[in-house]
Amino acid sequence: MNQREPPRPALPVGELLSESLPDLALRLAGGKAGLKRDISVAVPERPGLALAGHPETLQAGAVQVLGKKEVVYLAQLPAAQRRLLLDRLGGAPIACLLLAHGSPPHADLLEACERHGLALLVTSRPAERAIEVLGRHLEERLAPTITLHGTLIDIYGVGVLILGESGVGKSESALELILRGHRLVSDDTVTIRRVGSLLNGTGPEVSRYHMELRGLGIINIKDLYGVAAVRERKDLDLVVKLDAWQEDKEYDRLGLDEKMYSIHGVELPFIEMPVGPGRNLSILLEVAARHHLLKRRGYHAARELAGRIHDALGRKG
Repeated sequence: MNQREPPRPALPVGELLSESLPDLALRLAGGKAGLKRDISVAVPERPGLALAGHPETLQAGAVQVLGKKEVVYLAQLPAAQRRLLLDRLGGAPIACLLLAHGSPPHADLLEACERHGLALLVTSRPAERAIEVLGRHLEERLAPTITLHGTLIDIYGVGVLILGESGVGKSESALELILRGHRLVSDDTVTIRRVGSLLNGTGPEVSRYHMELRGLGIINIKDLYGVAAVRERKDLDLVVKLDAWQEDKEYDRLGLDEKMYSIHGVELPFIEMPVGPGRNLSILLEVAARHHLLKRRGYHAARELAGRIHDALGRKG
């Protein structure tokens, strides 16, 4: 199954000056009009190749960091050549320039930034440190995010995202799992962010650790059962959809064909679990989590049984 992906987020350059980045202490040196440009690439770059005459290597939406090497190189160029390179740099669709080491900006650099509306930020940190700190910050801020209607719970260390229609029993199952010693991340609304190849889920801050139970109303899991019953976020490992039992629908009875659920381009194991009278969903979800852990260790019960049957039939033949 696939989840439709939202557009990739972007961060206005101006927000870097207002956000908490004390290790960089960024300030604006020129090109104020460029503060409205968007940063869409999480990894800052160094424009070495572009300054060497290859502006096509500049990535649109990226922060370009000028270190000591770039500053020295620009300073030793003839004035006409330097202005030409800076003119190409300023006209490129990059997000902004970041001048590291607290180096004073060259007059030609300031002029090009003002003329092209390209923000020139300055930090006293070395280029390598600036790239590291800013890269971590941008990776967090620009991570693709989606909000799903579901419940996220930590079962034996497995992040299980429970999906299903309203009233199918997601919250009740999560509550019983909490009573069995597992931990709630979010109920009803789960915000999922892709960081690298991982999907990390959390709940809205305003309703964190709250749960709606029909007939009881809103309860606070942290207040009722303590901090050990909740956690703020968890990586997703498994998706389970609770589906109201349908007599004419075929459900997987062997588990040989593994289904996947795609979120932000990441494929997660997917189980469609029918809900009917007499089925203890909390125990079934526990079994699903344990079974997932065994699969990760290389043990697959259904395939092993199929292999035994195949071998037995071969011996009889």
